[in-house]
Amino acid sequence: MHHKHYAKNYLVILTLGLYLHPNHYAYILMKSKLIDLKHIITKDGLSSGYSVRGKISNNPNGEVRIVQLKDFNDDYTAIDDKCFRISAEKIKSKYYLKNGDILFTGKGANNFAIVYECQANIPTIASSALFVIKVDKEIANPNYVSWYINQNKVQNYFKTNETGTYVTSINKKTVEEIPVVLPPLQVQNKIAQITHLRLKEKQLNTEITDLKNKLITNQLLNLL
Repeated sequence: MHHKHYAKNYLVILTLGLYLHPNHYAYILMKSKLIDLKHIITKDGLSSGYSVRGKISNNPNGEVRIVQLKDFNDDYTAIDDKCFRISAEKIKSKYYLKNGDILFTGKGANNFAIVYECQANIPTIASSALFVIKVDKEIANPNYVSWYINQNKVQNYFKTNETGTYVTSINKKTVEEIPVVLPPLQVQNKIAQITHLRLKEKQLNTEITDLKNKLITNQLLNLL
C-alpha cells in the first residue's frame, strides 16, 4: 500500500512538471502542511464586502462596480462583466478590490471562491454577501488557495459548519479556520497554472461545441 501511495503521488508531481529526485519529492511532502486559513492571510485580510443600504440598483453613471452573487457564472470560475454600478459617495477606499483578492460566497448553498482580476479601469467592490480574503503572497498563491477551497474536502467542511435553516451561511470564524493543505510556493504556482490552463481548455471546448451546433443547425436548415 505504501508503494502504491508513493507512486500515485509521484505521478502527481510529474504532472505538475516537476521531475524531481525522490529525495526532493519527499522534501515536498514533508514541507506540505495542514493549516488554518487565518495563518496565511494578511493583517485585516478577512472582511465582509461593502454593505449597501436598501436594494442595489444599477446606476449607469456610477463610478464604482459592485460584485454580487448574481455576477458569478454557473461554475464559479468567472465574474460577469456586467456588474452593476453605484455611486462612489461614502465608499472608503479600503473596500476597493485589488488583483489577487479572493471573493468567497458565504451565503447560500454554494460556498465557492474565485480570485478577483481587474479587467477594467473602474474601481470595484464586493457586496456584503461576499467575504474578501487577502492572502500573504510570499507564502500562498491566491489562485491555489481559491482552487483548494473549492475542492470537496473543504466543501464538506462547510456543510458541517454552516448555520441557518432556509438560507444557510458561513460565519467569519468558520472561514478563518478553513483547513488548507499548503505545499511549497513552487508547487502552489504549478497547480494554479495547470488549473488555469484546464479552465481555458474547458472554455475553448464549450465554444467549439457551440460553433459545431450552429454549423450543423444551419446546414440542416439549408436542406429545407
